[in-house]
Amino acid sequence: MSIEPRPLESGFQLAERFEIKDVLGRGGFGIAYLASDLVRGDFVVIKELAPHGIRRTPESVLEFQESIGSHLRERFLEEAGVLSHLNIKGVPPIRATFRENGTAYFATDFVPNASTLEDFLRRNGRLSSATALDIFNSLLDILDALHAKRILHRDIKPSNILIDKRGEIHLIDFGAAREWHADAVTSHTVFYTPGYAPPEQLSVLARRGPATDLYALCATMYVMLIGIPPPSASDRAAGIALPSVTSLRSDVDPVLARAIESGLSLAYTDRPQTVADLRDVLANVQLETQLGSLEMLDETLLRLKQFKFERRSCPSCGNLLTEPRPIRKNACPVCHAGTLKRRDINERLCPICRTGVLIHVKNQAPLSVCPLCRRGALSYKRKNLLTTEQFATCDACEARFDVRSNKMASMQEEGGDFRDFDSWRKQSGRAQELWRCPDCPAQFDVLPDGRWTQVIKGLPGKYQTLYPDEWARVAIGLEPGSGNAACEACGADYFLERNSLTLLDAHEDPTGFAANYLGRLISIDDVRWLAVGKTSPHLGSLCEHCHTEFDRDQDYLRLVTTSNKRLARHLDRPKKLADWHRIAQGLPTIDKEDEFLDTLFAVLRDSYRHGMFAFDNEGRLIWRGEAILIGESNSATLSITKEEMSFGGLLRRRKLPTDAIVGVWADEFEIHFQFSGAKEATGYHLKPITLTTRLASGSYKVTLDARDLAARLTFELKL
Repeated sequence: MSIEPRPLESGFQLAERFEIKDVLGRGGFGIAYLASDLVRGDFVVIKELAPHGIRRTPESVLEFQESIGSHLRERFLEEAGVLSHLNIKGVPPIRATFRENGTAYFATDFVPNASTLEDFLRRNGRLSSATALDIFNSLLDILDALHAKRILHRDIKPSNILIDKRGEIHLIDFGAAREWHADAVTSHTVFYTPGYAPPEQLSVLARRGPATDLYALCATMYVMLIGIPPPSASDRAAGIALPSVTSLRSDVDPVLARAIESGLSLAYTDRPQTVADLRDVLANVQLETQLGSLEMLDETLLRLKQFKFERRSCPSCGNLLTEPRPIRKNACPVCHAGTLKRRDINERLCPICRTGVLIHVKNQAPLSVCPLCRRGALSYKRKNLLTTEQFATCDACEARFDVRSNKMASMQEEGGDFRDFDSWRKQSGRAQELWRCPDCPAQFDVLPDGRWTQVIKGLPGKYQTLYPDEWARVAIGLEPGSGNAACEACGADYFLERNSLTLLDAHEDPTGFAANYLGRLISIDDVRWLAVGKTSPHLGSLCEHCHTEFDRDQDYLRLVTTSNKRLARHLDRPKKLADWHRIAQGLPTIDKEDEFLDTLFAVLRDSYRHGMFAFDNEGRLIWRGEAILIGESNSATLSITKEEMSFGGLLRRRKLPTDAIVGVWADEFEIHFQFSGAKEATGYHLKPITLTTRLASGSYKVTLDARDLAARLTFELKL
């Protein structure tokens, strides 16, 4: 069972500005507090980076694993930094970001008199279509604005949606840093709520995009209408069906239901790809015409006869397929030319002068720092050889102290009181531990949460308080959030661990790697393939134009990823290259040709039954074939036109108006007619006949029997 860090107590102050009032909520990744802003005199929401599995000490410090904690804090604040530059209605603005207590925080404006959609649904139950659609459309507006700025939310769900007293919608709690941490700890489930996360968010390597947010949004719409979330993506992938919206709510417009269900497609490419696409579905715009009509079957067969393909061309877009090989080990995945080199980061290098090596100093008993000037070093000297009493002298302000039995008094004041060392240290405001530079005046106090704060005023530099690893980066001329490795050729910035890396920044992106994987935690083995466009670590083919990807599986190609909707329905299936080209062109695969022809003949038969073609060019002749009147033995010709029905030979022929037929029924070989005014029906044994029809793709012969004739007459006579 993972540790859940305890929340900060009411009254706790952060950044010397914000005072905690209450806990608003908590999840697998952080804790949200209501706090008062002591500077502006109003309320804010403070989000604390506090994942499950992290322990809080009695001093309120969160104890992260050093390598993960350092980068996770940076990702968290980087995400807040991006959001702070937004000006989007429905996204509360960021007011402040800061590090403290071993972790990171940001403060956003507080939305007064608001409740989460989760609480709203708990109070009101499932919503009417109109109310749900209003909320849905507001969220679409917010997402459209976010996606236009290339920002994904990554964690849309009812608890991250606020409804204020005016009914306006606000989207909170973005999840880029959460996603990085999920990859880092190799467990996504604690960071994503089942039912709302699409399959790609449960995978380290899968690409994310606008359709990732649309899945979560449609899951939210589903719960607004149905009252419960859809089955989780992992359960659905294992075979659990998604209950249709209309089966659970018959009053929901089928167009709305189809829009929700299209957004909940498990395959990324089967979903609407943008907010505009989803709005098109809501507006009842057909995304794809379905195969089925005789004309389309004919057109497909014509294209099938003309089908050919270039063996090296991509089935999806026609561009050239390549067979990439992974980049060399330690090569930069951004430029491929350079090599990743670890930076020489020394946490003891002075970040002020950048030459001195910091010395660790304990400022306890006896004190090491002058409590009067707060910066000079104290030196101690016995009064004489026969006593333990000492004098302490400051090398900066020359203050002198009388030291006796772990207490000391200032000799600057006549009759000064003797006080213990801890009392003097507290008066000075200096820490029990510090680091100082022997080559310059720089000194850094160690705070309880492990940060170092610079205490000497007037020294160069723009930073006051940072973690040691951040000061170490400043010491070599970098920003505090820079990585521990870089490409020697293109300068791309990386956070590199033993088995994984994260691209933090890239000045150029010639291969598109940064666009897809900036900020993602990826194993070093996977990076070698991802850098050449392959998302799976196997040999295969790749289209660099549309990013369709195949793994080679003996003589077959197994589809890994594509943006082509037709191909995407066959993900992870091995097929011949020719079949992939057929699928992309909407043609039947080799093994489905016979089945397709059976469909054609079934449609031809149905077309005959519905009067679409006849036995003659004029379309008047409905039937002509050999028949035997039931009860007799001799066969003759049965001929039926739209006007007349006749049976017999040249010398003896029985004729009746076709519209005299008032009833007809048949099995495979017999047909029975009920004529107007006749007491009994007349029946015939019919011999099946073959009718040839000519289409653009060729001539086809379809066999018709008594059932087909009965269906045709029923259609013609409207029986």
